[in-house]
Amino acid sequence: MRKPSIFSREYERKMRARRKRIILISSLILAAIIIILSKSLISNINFDSLKDKIQAWIDSGDNISSNEESPIEENIIEETTEKLEEEKVEEKLIELKVNESDTLVLEYEELNGVKKFKDVKENKANLTYSINPSKTVVLTIDKNQDMKIFKTDKAEVIIHAPNYIAPNGEVFEKNAVIKTYDNYLWNVEAKFISDTKAAYISNVPYFGYDLNKYIWIVDIDSKTHTTLWNSKGKDVKLNNLTDKGLEVSIDGNVKYVNQNGQLIN
Repeated sequence: MRKPSIFSREYERKMRARRKRIILISSLILAAIIIILSKSLISNINFDSLKDKIQAWIDSGDNISSNEESPIEENIIEETTEKLEEEKVEEKLIELKVNESDTLVLEYEELNGVKKFKDVKENKANLTYSINPSKTVVLTIDKNQDMKIFKTDKAEVIIHAPNYIAPNGEVFEKNAVIKTYDNYLWNVEAKFISDTKAAYISNVPYFGYDLNKYIWIVDIDSKTHTTLWNSKGKDVKLNNLTDKGLEVSIDGNVKYVNQNGQLIN
């Protein structure tokens, strides 16, 4: 068969058909290559690893959010603490100057404009003290056996007896007696038995050594002192205030001093 001339129409038609086949075959081959490569890439993807990376990214976002919120939480805690501190009731204190060197610090409360003692907060000098039942007066005895009362306005009154006058008229001065006889008890261990009366222990009206002790009653308004003669003993102690009165121990025997200053069983 004779080949067509390159200048004939038949040759031109065949060349166009050939180009179409080449393009079609190339397109099919390219499509097949793309499909094969796509499947290969998908099969190589580690979906577990991808999931972990996504979760890590989400978690990192949560951490940033948490860090951004922490200062707010800290501020809330600080503000709450400040409010609690503000709500704490501030202690109200009174400092009483008992003598030239010793002080007694008491906490007090104020209700309807009336001040009342609550308790002793500082007693560095180890002073003897007692607060009356209505909490309006505190009685103190210092190392010199000076007995005083103080009110909530710091008003001070000396209530110890400066001397003792014997039936024969002899006068025994408090300070001189204490200096003369070591460990002499002029007035010690005082405790209130009512708002206006307090009991204390003393060697008076006897002077010397190895003496008996007696319970005395002092009226803080009139400053009068009364001996309870039936309270004599070598070992006398003042205990707690009870419904029956002030419990006392006299040589091991328990008795009571009532509000009237009487010794009862």
